[in-house]
Amino acid sequence: MWNYSFILPDLIILFTFIVYYFIYPRLPIKINRSFLRILVVDLSVIISDIFASLAIEHASSFSPFIIRALNVLYFVLFMLRSFTFFMFTEDVLEIKRHLKSFICIVSDIVIGIFAIFALFNLRFDLILSISDTGKYARAPFYNVIYVCAAFFLLYSFLCIVLYRKMLSRSVLISVIAFNLALIIGYIARFAFPKYLIMNLFTLLAIVIIFISFENPIMYLADKSNAFNKRGFYALFSEFDEKDSPLVLGFVINIYNELREVYGGTQMDRGITIICQYLAKKYPKILRFYLHDGRFVLVGKDNSQAEKIKNEISERFKKSWSAGKDVEIFLEPKFVQIDPNVSFKKSEKIANSVFIGLREAEKLDNVSITINRETLITIEDNILIKRCVEKAVENNSVEMFLQPLMDSRNYELVGAEALARIRDESGNIISPVKFIPIAERNGRISSLGEQMFEKACKFIHDHNIEEMGLSWINVNLSPIQFLRPDLNSRFTKILEKYNVSADLIHLEITEESMIDYALLQKQIQTMRNTGFQFVLDDYGSGYSNVSRLKHCPFVNIKLDMELVRDYEKNHDRLLPALVQTFKQMEFTITAEGVENWETVKDMANIGCDYLQGFYFSEPLPAEEFAKTYGKR
Repeated sequence: MWNYSFILPDLIILFTFIVYYFIYPRLPIKINRSFLRILVVDLSVIISDIFASLAIEHASSFSPFIIRALNVLYFVLFMLRSFTFFMFTEDVLEIKRHLKSFICIVSDIVIGIFAIFALFNLRFDLILSISDTGKYARAPFYNVIYVCAAFFLLYSFLCIVLYRKMLSRSVLISVIAFNLALIIGYIARFAFPKYLIMNLFTLLAIVIIFISFENPIMYLADKSNAFNKRGFYALFSEFDEKDSPLVLGFVINIYNELREVYGGTQMDRGITIICQYLAKKYPKILRFYLHDGRFVLVGKDNSQAEKIKNEISERFKKSWSAGKDVEIFLEPKFVQIDPNVSFKKSEKIANSVFIGLREAEKLDNVSITINRETLITIEDNILIKRCVEKAVENNSVEMFLQPLMDSRNYELVGAEALARIRDESGNIISPVKFIPIAERNGRISSLGEQMFEKACKFIHDHNIEEMGLSWINVNLSPIQFLRPDLNSRFTKILEKYNVSADLIHLEITEESMIDYALLQKQIQTMRNTGFQFVLDDYGSGYSNVSRLKHCPFVNIKLDMELVRDYEKNHDRLLPALVQTFKQMEFTITAEGVENWETVKDMANIGCDYLQGFYFSEPLPAEEFAKTYGKR
């Protein structure tokens, strides 16, 4: 007779998984429903196996039909279990289960055939036979249950091979692991039919699935009892163009500054209380906390968006208790989806909500609506991001040079190296678009270093003295400027091309001056190597003249907006500012010089160098060499 020693622990653990499944918040996504299906079917298989086995052992107490029916039920569930594990593999691979999916059609047909074949055993002895005395025996087609299991396991591995490039390494290992556990289980059952050991290996597969994909903590934000960013994108990946859900996000205005004012502990407590308020006020709406004071509500009825937004706004007019005698006051800024937006590309909408929450703090508006134009912008940014990554990886960032002219004689004296990247059609992408993207995705340092090397190579390959060039300006992003190894990396490039550091002027913006101590240290280190520094875009940010007294810049470049404002209104501010800088022994460059009147005005107020379209637009490096090499 059968050995039941493995059954009780399996039942206890399975039951624990099911209870655990319902205790924690769960996203209504396919992979979660698929996991619950596995738990229910596996529990049903174990229970049906026990009853079918007990009925055979006590055949005298049951009619032959009852014994047959219990065993047929077990075999149907046994086959269905193989199918449910395959369906989970489908969901991990994100194979869409619809009529056009060949993989899904085949699997549905196959399980249907096997299930019908098993049900025929109620009338015919195909898989098992039950005598009139209730004696159980295997029928000629008993091994069809292993054929069914083998089919779905092989089918799973075929799908894994086809979709492997879409999976991360950890996901690939996990999905292979739980399918291997099932293979070992079926082999063990085939080799030791008297031991109910198969369930032990299906339980092992369930444990692997839980650890890898189903631990609810992976989808929950810390201490907030709301879903996190991972859960947010997982939910949106399952929306389609027929859906029109409520999507309303809000961000706490100046969150990082308030965190410094109130303290981290109080702000964390405040976030928890806000999440509790949302859970109590909107129990049927999914709540997400995406960190840094960013919340998103997702529901079924988007017609409620305005009502919910007004209710939340009213609540934020009151304080939030963050502990004993601690009240914090917060202001929300909202991001919502236009009801007319199609969810055909739901991942793009999820990105737009996340980006909208990030940008909302920078805008004066208290509410941002994401519409079709917004989605087009997001899509364009994704394409630009790909172009940036491709250009950096292939070292195909192009160097253009724009001349800097001496204001006394309008002769070439220097040039600024400007990065240019092309799209897939070969058209130049505006640096206004790709530079911020390169900064956000971490490519700006590599891009800047490539530009520095291309400038060194240009100096090495050309007679710059013949052109009249005394130096080339190369831009440093604030992120790149923070690198502690910047000097050593640049020095190696100088040595590679045998170029003197004084031929390179490094441009930094006022944004780089936020950490003044680091600024001084980095500049001094690189000045010891021979580099000269230029302050770029003066007047575009928070300008502090007094701090410049202690900064060893050789040149200050006036932002083109300052120049244009002066052309509109010839006030005394800019001339006085230029004279102040001259007294501090800085040379001055006017950017954005586009006509002869501006050229004369900038020269008259004391600017040393002029840069702009009046003299030349940025030129490809070799075209620049040909143009100015003849002079």
